[in-house]
Amino acid sequence: MKRIVVITTGGAIGARRGPVVGGATPTLKGEDFLAMLPRQGIDLVFEEFANLPASHFTPVHALDLSHRIELLLANPEFDGAVVIHGPDTLEETAYLLDLTLNLNKPVVLTGAMRSSANPSYDGVINLANAIRLAAAPEAQDLGVLAILGEAFHAATTVQQVHSQTLTGFESPASGPLGWIEGERVVLRQRPFLRQHIACQRIEEMVDLIRVTQGADVRQLRHSIEDGVAGIVIEALGGGRLPPWWLPLITEALHQRTMIVLTSRCAAGGLGDEFGYVGAFHDLRRLGVLFAHHLSGPKARIKLMVALGAARTTSELRSWFVG
Repeated sequence: MKRIVVITTGGAIGARRGPVVGGATPTLKGEDFLAMLPRQGIDLVFEEFANLPASHFTPVHALDLSHRIELLLANPEFDGAVVIHGPDTLEETAYLLDLTLNLNKPVVLTGAMRSSANPSYDGVINLANAIRLAAAPEAQDLGVLAILGEAFHAATTVQQVHSQTLTGFESPASGPLGWIEGERVVLRQRPFLRQHIACQRIEEMVDLIRVTQGADVRQLRHSIEDGVAGIVIEALGGGRLPPWWLPLITEALHQRTMIVLTSRCAAGGLGDEFGYVGAFHDLRRLGVLFAHHLSGPKARIKLMVALGAARTTSELRSWFVG
Protein backbone atom coordinates (compact mmCIF):
# COMPACT_ATOMS: atom_id res chain seq x y z
CA MET A 1 0.00 0.00 0.00
CA LYS A 2 1.29 3.45 -0.94
CA ARG A 3 1.87 5.89 1.90
CA ILE A 4 1.41 9.62 1.29
CA VAL A 5 2.14 12.46 3.69
CA VAL A 6 -0.40 15.29 3.46
CA ILE A 7 1.02 18.60 4.65
CA THR A 8 -1.49 21.30 5.54
CA THR A 9 -0.66 24.99 5.26
CA GLY A 10 -4.15 26.49 5.45
CA GLY A 11 -6.14 28.15 2.67
CA ALA A 12 -9.77 27.99 1.58
CA ILE A 13 -9.78 24.19 1.49
CA GLY A 14 -9.50 24.18 5.28
CA ALA A 15 -11.72 27.18 5.95
CA ARG A 16 -15.08 27.19 7.67
CA ARG A 17 -17.24 29.84 9.24
CA GLY A 18 -16.89 30.46 12.93
CA PRO A 19 -19.15 32.19 15.43
CA VAL A 20 -16.86 35.19 15.95
CA VAL A 21 -15.49 36.38 12.59
CA GLY A 22 -17.77 37.38 9.75
CA GLY A 23 -16.30 35.02 7.14
CA ALA A 24 -14.59 31.65 6.74
CA THR A 25 -11.05 31.21 8.12
CA PRO A 26 -8.64 28.24 7.96
CA THR A 27 -9.54 25.94 10.86
CA LEU A 28 -9.86 22.37 9.51
CA LYS A 29 -7.25 19.87 10.73
CA GLY A 30 -5.90 16.62 9.34
CA GLU A 31 -8.50 14.50 11.09
CA ASP A 32 -11.25 16.64 9.55
CA PHE A 33 -9.95 16.02 6.04
CA LEU A 34 -9.47 12.32 6.75
CA ALA A 35 -13.09 12.00 7.83
CA MET A 36 -14.30 13.59 4.56
CA LEU A 37 -12.10 11.65 2.14
CA PRO A 38 -13.25 8.52 0.30
CA ARG A 39 -11.29 5.31 0.85
CA GLN A 40 -8.66 4.99 -1.89
CA GLY A 41 -6.49 2.15 -0.60
CA ILE A 42 -3.74 4.65 0.26
CA ASP A 43 -2.27 5.11 3.72
CA LEU A 44 -2.35 8.78 4.73
CA VAL A 45 -0.32 10.65 7.32
CA PHE A 46 -1.26 14.28 8.01
CA GLU A 47 1.18 16.91 9.23
CA GLU A 48 0.35 20.55 9.94
CA PHE A 49 3.02 22.94 8.66
CA ALA A 50 0.97 26.14 9.00
CA ASN A 51 -2.62 27.35 9.07
CA LEU A 52 -2.50 30.48 6.93
CA PRO A 53 -4.48 31.98 4.08
CA ALA A 54 -2.35 31.94 0.93
CA SER A 55 -2.27 35.75 0.97
CA HIS A 56 -0.33 35.49 4.26
CA PHE A 57 2.12 32.88 2.95
CA THR A 58 5.60 34.18 2.06
CA PRO A 59 8.58 32.85 0.07
CA VAL A 60 10.36 32.31 3.39
CA HIS A 61 7.49 30.03 4.45
CA ALA A 62 7.76 28.26 1.09
CA LEU A 63 11.50 27.62 1.49
CA ASP A 64 10.93 26.27 5.02
CA LEU A 65 8.24 24.04 3.54
CA SER A 66 10.70 22.83 0.91
CA HIS A 67 13.19 21.81 3.60
CA ARG A 68 10.44 20.02 5.53
CA ILE A 69 9.28 18.08 2.46
CA GLU A 70 12.86 17.09 1.67
CA LEU A 71 13.28 15.72 5.17
CA LEU A 72 9.96 13.85 5.12
CA LEU A 73 10.47 12.27 1.71
CA ALA A 74 13.96 11.12 2.64
CA ASN A 75 12.05 8.58 4.74
CA PRO A 76 11.59 5.45 2.56
CA GLU A 77 8.20 4.85 4.21
CA PHE A 78 6.71 7.77 2.26
CA ASP A 79 5.99 7.43 -1.45
CA GLY A 80 5.02 11.05 -2.08
CA ALA A 81 3.63 14.24 -0.59
CA VAL A 82 0.51 16.36 -1.01
CA VAL A 83 0.56 20.00 0.07
CA ILE A 84 -2.74 21.70 0.93
CA HIS A 85 -2.42 25.37 0.04
CA GLY A 86 -4.64 28.36 -0.63
CA PRO A 87 -5.07 29.27 -4.32
CA ASP A 88 -3.91 32.91 -4.16
CA THR A 89 -0.17 32.16 -4.15
CA LEU A 90 -0.22 28.42 -4.86
CA GLU A 91 1.62 28.84 -8.18
CA GLU A 92 4.49 30.70 -6.49
CA THR A 93 4.91 28.14 -3.71
CA ALA A 94 4.75 25.32 -6.27
CA TYR A 95 7.47 26.91 -8.38
CA LEU A 96 9.76 27.60 -5.41
CA LEU A 97 9.39 23.98 -4.35
CA ASP A 98 10.13 22.81 -7.89
CA LEU A 99 13.29 24.91 -8.02
CA THR A 100 14.64 23.83 -4.65
CA LEU A 101 13.59 20.18 -4.32
CA ASN A 102 15.63 17.48 -6.07
CA LEU A 103 13.38 14.45 -5.64
CA ASN A 104 11.95 11.72 -7.82
CA LYS A 105 9.00 11.21 -5.46
CA PRO A 106 5.84 13.12 -6.39
CA VAL A 107 4.97 16.39 -4.67
CA VAL A 108 1.46 17.66 -5.49
CA LEU A 109 -0.11 20.96 -4.43
CA THR A 110 -3.85 21.35 -4.21
CA GLY A 111 -6.44 23.56 -2.60
CA ALA A 112 -9.98 24.80 -3.04
CA MET A 113 -11.72 27.83 -4.46
CA ARG A 114 -14.62 27.50 -2.01
CA SER A 115 -14.70 27.13 1.77
CA SER A 116 -16.21 24.07 3.41
CA ALA A 117 -19.29 26.15 4.30
CA ASN A 118 -20.09 26.69 0.62
CA PRO A 119 -22.52 24.29 -1.13
CA SER A 120 -20.07 24.06 -4.07
CA TYR A 121 -17.10 23.17 -1.84
CA ASP A 122 -14.45 21.59 -4.07
CA GLY A 123 -11.96 20.64 -1.38
CA VAL A 124 -12.73 16.93 -1.07
CA ILE A 125 -12.51 16.08 -4.78
CA ASN A 126 -9.37 18.17 -5.22
CA LEU A 127 -7.65 16.55 -2.26
CA ALA A 128 -8.72 13.06 -3.32
CA ASN A 129 -7.36 13.67 -6.82
CA ALA A 130 -4.09 15.07 -5.45
CA ILE A 131 -3.61 12.00 -3.24
CA ARG A 132 -4.33 9.66 -6.15
CA LEU A 133 -1.83 11.56 -8.30
CA ALA A 134 0.88 11.54 -5.62
CA ALA A 135 0.51 7.76 -5.29
CA ALA A 136 0.59 7.10 -9.04
CA PRO A 137 3.68 5.69 -10.81
CA GLU A 138 2.98 8.15 -13.64
CA ALA A 139 3.83 11.07 -11.34
CA GLN A 140 7.39 9.93 -10.67
CA ASP A 141 10.13 12.31 -11.87
CA LEU A 142 7.69 15.00 -13.01
CA GLY A 143 8.78 17.57 -10.45
CA VAL A 144 6.26 19.49 -8.38
CA LEU A 145 2.69 19.35 -9.68
CA ALA A 146 -0.50 21.31 -9.05
CA ILE A 147 -4.06 20.06 -9.37
CA LEU A 148 -7.40 21.77 -8.81
CA GLY A 149 -10.08 19.76 -10.56
CA GLU A 150 -9.11 16.88 -12.83
CA ALA A 151 -6.24 18.41 -14.83
CA PHE A 152 -2.75 18.50 -13.34
CA HIS A 153 -0.02 20.95 -14.27
CA ALA A 154 3.72 21.47 -13.99
CA ALA A 155 4.80 23.99 -11.37
CA THR A 156 6.79 25.89 -14.00
CA THR A 157 3.74 26.63 -16.16
CA VAL A 158 0.63 26.64 -13.95
CA GLN A 159 -1.12 29.97 -13.40
CA GLN A 160 -4.36 31.05 -11.80
CA VAL A 161 -6.21 32.56 -14.77
CA HIS A 162 -9.62 33.12 -13.15
CA SER A 163 -10.25 34.50 -9.68
CA GLN A 164 -13.57 32.73 -9.02
CA THR A 165 -14.19 29.56 -11.05
CA LEU A 166 -13.44 26.11 -9.70
CA THR A 167 -11.21 25.35 -12.71
CA GLY A 168 -9.32 28.63 -12.69
CA PHE A 169 -5.83 27.10 -12.94
CA GLU A 170 -4.29 26.51 -16.37
CA SER A 171 -0.95 26.34 -18.16
CA PRO A 172 -1.45 28.99 -20.85
CA ALA A 173 1.68 28.16 -22.85
CA SER A 174 1.61 24.38 -22.84
CA GLY A 175 -1.62 22.97 -21.42
CA PRO A 176 -1.85 20.44 -18.60
CA LEU A 177 0.47 17.48 -18.22
CA GLY A 178 -2.51 15.16 -17.89
CA TRP A 179 -5.77 14.35 -16.16
CA ILE A 180 -7.37 12.22 -13.49
CA GLU A 181 -9.99 10.04 -15.17
CA GLY A 182 -11.83 8.09 -12.48
CA GLU A 183 -9.13 5.97 -10.87
CA ARG A 184 -6.70 6.42 -13.79
CA VAL A 185 -3.90 8.95 -14.08
CA VAL A 186 -3.44 9.87 -17.74
CA LEU A 187 -0.08 11.47 -18.55
CA ARG A 188 0.00 13.27 -21.92
CA GLN A 189 3.30 15.16 -21.72
CA ARG A 190 6.27 15.73 -19.47
CA PRO A 191 7.30 19.12 -18.04
CA PHE A 192 9.92 21.29 -19.69
CA LEU A 193 12.16 24.15 -18.47
CA ARG A 194 12.83 22.49 -15.12
CA GLN A 195 15.82 23.66 -13.10
CA HIS A 196 17.22 22.81 -9.70
CA ILE A 197 18.88 25.41 -7.48
CA ALA A 198 20.14 24.12 -4.15
CA CYS A 199 19.13 26.83 -1.70
CA GLN A 200 19.31 27.32 2.06
CA ARG A 201 18.18 30.96 2.11
CA ILE A 202 16.44 33.40 -0.20
CA GLU A 203 16.93 37.08 -0.88
CA GLU A 204 13.69 38.78 0.15
CA MET A 205 14.50 42.23 -1.28
CA VAL A 206 13.32 41.62 -4.84
CA ASP A 207 10.69 43.82 -6.49
CA LEU A 208 8.35 43.14 -9.41
CA ILE A 209 7.36 45.95 -11.77
CA ARG A 210 4.86 45.66 -14.63
CA VAL A 211 5.35 47.97 -17.62
CA THR A 212 2.30 49.62 -19.15
CA GLN A 213 1.81 52.02 -22.04
CA GLY A 214 3.59 55.28 -21.29
CA ALA A 215 4.70 54.10 -17.84
CA ASP A 216 7.10 56.42 -16.06
CA VAL A 217 10.07 55.26 -14.00
CA ARG A 218 8.92 56.22 -10.49
CA GLN A 219 8.56 52.65 -9.28
CA LEU A 220 11.90 51.65 -10.77
CA ARG A 221 13.61 54.68 -9.21
CA HIS A 222 12.11 53.92 -5.79
CA SER A 223 13.31 50.31 -5.95
CA ILE A 224 16.84 51.40 -6.82
CA GLU A 225 16.90 54.04 -4.09
CA ASP A 226 15.60 51.48 -1.56
CA GLY A 227 18.65 49.33 -2.31
CA VAL A 228 16.82 46.19 -3.37
CA ALA A 229 18.99 43.27 -4.45
CA GLY A 230 16.99 42.53 -7.59
CA ILE A 231 14.19 43.81 -9.78
CA VAL A 232 12.00 41.79 -12.11
CA ILE A 233 10.41 43.77 -14.93
CA GLU A 234 7.38 42.46 -16.81
CA ALA A 235 8.19 43.98 -20.19
CA LEU A 236 6.09 44.55 -23.27
CA GLY A 237 5.77 41.80 -25.86
CA GLY A 238 8.95 39.84 -26.50
CA GLY A 239 11.06 42.03 -24.21
CA ARG A 240 10.72 45.74 -24.96
CA LEU A 241 10.71 48.83 -22.76
CA PRO A 242 10.06 52.55 -23.33
CA PRO A 243 13.37 54.26 -24.18
CA TRP A 244 13.23 56.48 -21.08
CA TRP A 245 13.64 53.37 -18.91
CA LEU A 246 17.13 52.58 -20.18
CA PRO A 247 19.17 55.18 -18.24
CA LEU A 248 17.76 53.98 -14.89
CA ILE A 249 18.28 50.33 -15.81
CA THR A 250 21.89 51.18 -16.66
CA GLU A 251 22.23 52.92 -13.28
CA ALA A 252 20.78 49.92 -11.44
CA LEU A 253 23.16 47.51 -13.15
CA HIS A 254 26.14 49.76 -12.32
CA GLN A 255 25.02 49.55 -8.68
CA ARG A 256 25.05 45.73 -8.99
CA THR A 257 21.28 45.48 -8.71
CA MET A 258 20.24 42.42 -10.70
CA ILE A 259 17.63 43.17 -13.35
CA VAL A 260 15.59 40.27 -14.76
CA LEU A 261 13.23 40.71 -17.66
CA THR A 262 10.17 38.65 -18.50
CA SER A 263 7.13 39.29 -20.66
CA ARG A 264 3.81 40.54 -19.37
CA CYS A 265 2.17 38.24 -21.94
CA ALA A 266 0.58 35.03 -20.67
CA ALA A 267 2.73 32.87 -22.95
CA GLY A 268 5.84 33.14 -25.09
CA GLY A 269 9.56 33.72 -24.70
CA LEU A 270 11.75 36.78 -25.16
CA GLY A 271 13.51 38.08 -28.24
CA ASP A 272 12.70 40.14 -31.34
CA GLU A 273 14.07 41.42 -34.62
CA PHE A 274 13.70 45.15 -33.95
CA GLY A 275 16.46 47.74 -33.92
CA TYR A 276 14.83 50.71 -32.23
CA VAL A 277 15.78 52.02 -28.78
CA GLY A 278 14.42 49.90 -25.92
CA ALA A 279 14.00 46.73 -27.98
CA PHE A 280 15.37 43.35 -26.91
CA HIS A 281 18.85 43.96 -28.40
CA ASP A 282 19.35 47.05 -26.20
CA LEU A 283 18.46 45.17 -23.03
CA ARG A 284 20.71 42.24 -23.89
CA ARG A 285 23.58 44.67 -24.59
CA LEU A 286 23.12 46.31 -21.18
CA GLY A 287 23.44 42.95 -19.39
CA VAL A 288 19.87 42.40 -18.28
CA LEU A 289 19.00 38.79 -17.38
CA PHE A 290 16.08 37.04 -19.09
CA ALA A 291 13.46 34.73 -17.55
CA HIS A 292 12.10 33.06 -20.66
CA HIS A 293 8.60 31.56 -20.44
CA LEU A 294 8.12 32.54 -16.78
CA SER A 295 5.39 34.78 -15.41
CA GLY A 296 6.46 37.84 -13.45
CA PRO A 297 5.64 36.30 -10.04
CA LYS A 298 7.63 33.16 -10.89
CA ALA A 299 10.56 35.14 -12.27
CA ARG A 300 10.61 37.00 -8.95
CA ILE A 301 10.66 33.70 -7.03
CA LYS A 302 13.51 32.44 -9.21
CA LEU A 303 15.56 35.60 -8.67
CA MET A 304 14.98 35.42 -4.90
CA VAL A 305 16.18 31.82 -4.85
CA ALA A 306 19.11 32.51 -7.21
CA LEU A 307 20.33 35.52 -5.23
CA GLY A 308 20.17 33.50 -2.03
CA ALA A 309 22.03 30.54 -3.51
CA ALA A 310 24.60 32.01 -5.91
CA ARG A 311 28.22 32.14 -4.83
CA THR A 312 29.27 34.28 -7.78
CA THR A 313 27.63 36.61 -10.29
CA SER A 314 28.55 34.23 -13.12
CA GLU A 315 26.81 31.36 -11.33
CA LEU A 316 23.68 33.47 -10.93
CA ARG A 317 23.76 34.47 -14.59
CA SER A 318 24.08 30.83 -15.65
CA TRP A 319 20.61 30.10 -14.20
CA PHE A 320 19.03 32.68 -16.49
CA VAL A 321 20.63 31.56 -19.77
CA GLY A 322 18.33 30.23 -22.44
